[in-house]
Amino acid sequence: MIKPVKTADELLDLYYHDLRSHLLESAATFDRLERAGGLPAADPRLQRLRQAAAVVLDDRPDRARRFLEALSE
Repeated sequence: MIKPVKTADELLDLYYHDLRSHLLESAATFDRLERAGGLPAADPRLQRLRQAAAVVLDDRPDRARRFLEALSE
């Protein structure tokens, strides 16, 4: 018998705290990089991270695949 897929509410209940924690850590890391001032905005690694972060927030499907592609270019 196939187990039913969780609803969006169930998934949000399950992952909310982890997702919140990961997003907070990402935001804090970007803040630390900015405060450190030593990494130029043109650094390709920083550009790829910013592109990948934008993918997380857009409304298009396949975010995980596109996130990885943004980091591998």
